[in-house]
Amino acid sequence: MFQTGGERGNCAFPLFEFWVGVSAIAPSAAEAGLRVSACGTRLKIAPSWVKEFVWRNAIKKESSVLGRTGIACIVAALALVASAHGDSLSSYKKQVAGGPAAQAIGMAIDALEAGELKRAEAASLKALTLAPDEPHALALLAEVEMRQGRQANALKYLQTAVAKNPKSAVAEEAMGRYLDEHREYPAAESAFKKVIALDPKWAAAQISLGDFYLARGQSAPALTAYRAAVAEDPKSGATHLALGLGMAAAGDAQNSEKELRTAARLMPSSARPHVALGNLLSLHGQDDQGISEYQTALKLDPRNAGTYVLLGMAQKKGGHAELAEKAYRQALEIEPNNIVALNNLAWIAMMTPERAGEAVGYAKKAAEAAPKMGQVLDTLGWAYHVNGENELASQTLKRGAAVAPEDPRLLYHLAVVYGAQGHKQEEQATLKKALATNKPFPEMDDAKSRLADKGVS
Repeated sequence: MFQTGGERGNCAFPLFEFWVGVSAIAPSAAEAGLRVSACGTRLKIAPSWVKEFVWRNAIKKESSVLGRTGIACIVAALALVASAHGDSLSSYKKQVAGGPAAQAIGMAIDALEAGELKRAEAASLKALTLAPDEPHALALLAEVEMRQGRQANALKYLQTAVAKNPKSAVAEEAMGRYLDEHREYPAAESAFKKVIALDPKWAAAQISLGDFYLARGQSAPALTAYRAAVAEDPKSGATHLALGLGMAAAGDAQNSEKELRTAARLMPSSARPHVALGNLLSLHGQDDQGISEYQTALKLDPRNAGTYVLLGMAQKKGGHAELAEKAYRQALEIEPNNIVALNNLAWIAMMTPERAGEAVGYAKKAAEAAPKMGQVLDTLGWAYHVNGENELASQTLKRGAAVAPEDPRLLYHLAVVYGAQGHKQEEQATLKKALATNKPFPEMDDAKSRLADKGVS
């Protein structure tokens, strides 16, 4: 059972291991749309609220006592919340069972889950020839278009689905997700509620509504929706998974673990509950148990780079740098441009002075993939400094400070580099800026000491 001991709310990584930005949600920046496979959900596209949720619940907490390292833990723990979309697609098979287009729709769903968009499109079009205006087929075609960034085409398919099938919960749910993705929140909420009115027993629709509320920090209505989903389909692992994730986001860790373990029992071939358990346990200081859950998830889903990254983060946090490095390398074998793995490998390499050049290589590759992410530029700048290239370090860290001016650790690193270059005034001014953010960072005491040594209070 869940224990209350251990560090809570702060993973206390000895060095910054981030889990934010595009890499956290999209392991392949080239793929159209956002994917949430980073934490094992295997969703091929996620609505904009996923990213918004991450930033609202993690980045904004940077000003709190959690500090920068705590952000990584929060996002890792909550990134699995977006589970309903994949479950609603899977439920299409049951809804069309026995219909004239059932086989074609099933093939389209399988193709989507495999990321084979052309095959999914062909199967969906075939379904429409067998059953004209079939809402599931139109919704699937809209999905294909959205994944390819063709939003106008997606909207046309959805408008046709709703117009031709005004009492179809499927058409309305797909439209709700589209509206949510495009930040038309009141209309999206109305659509999700209409879905439930049209089909109150569709558990995945309750999960969609719950996700919508949770994304906006409304835990109470979110949990109400998740509990309604469990009530409608108590033997579905997906409903217990959604409720468990909602409870984790609401801070109810003990009941969250119960629901996630129920989900794992009901979904014995799915890695998702184990990744969620790993996140929850690691977040609350139970690193060995968290690592065990990630390892179980990888047995079920061995090609998930995001789970390897989470495993590496937990192992590094537990003091096992060599094992963490191995996990990050395994992530890169699957996704060579995984920014988090590259970033964290750079920090591990910097622990050994002889590997400073290797650290620069990892960090440069991460910065090429995320050239405007302050945390990545911080890593690269510090790697340059460790490698003795202070001019490149200052240039890079100044770029980072331009995009992340309130990041105290980045500012501290820039100040140290200024000092190494002999720019004492810039060093003092930048140390003051770092401390003026009023955000905790690991080197805060050193920053104060450096100012005191120079007679600055």
